[in-house]
Amino acid sequence: MNLNKIILLTALGLLLLAIYNYKPQAVSITIGQTAKPFNIELIDGSQWRLEGYKGSPVVIFFWAQWCPCSHNSMPFMEQAYKELGGKGVKFLGIGIQDTESELKKFIQQHKPLFPMAFDLRSKVVDIYGIVTTPTTIFITKDGKIGGKYVGQIKTYQTLSEPINKLL
Repeated sequence: MNLNKIILLTALGLLLLAIYNYKPQAVSITIGQTAKPFNIELIDGSQWRLEGYKGSPVVIFFWAQWCPCSHNSMPFMEQAYKELGGKGVKFLGIGIQDTESELKKFIQQHKPLFPMAFDLRSKVVDIYGIVTTPTTIFITKDGKIGGKYVGQIKTYQTLSEPINKLL
């Protein structure tokens, strides 16, 4: 084989690899836009549909087992669930960026009371443009994006203030 053919085949191989690994840029969500609907299987095997909670505020917490900020945020999510869940606020935790066994370790350690799911194929991650953990999305009663918080939740007020605005 001559050098030109080797270069051409190498370039073709790199092009095919780039096409195979191509992932569109993360979408960005904006406050006030309609929250995109999704369905996800909970760890108990039941289905969770965002559209099923229209009329209720929704808090979606994206977390990962490897992420210390996710671990540190969970007690505040639990507190918000206990105090505001009774007011009609719906909560969902979605484990991402891990294997199923690692995500299960997180759940065994924290034993969250609110529904949990794993987004192993990044379906919901891609819909909402999640690029880091933890990320919390707040959805209004009428199904609009009411807020987004990226990073460790360090105080209960970090959650309670945006949630109370949804009520």
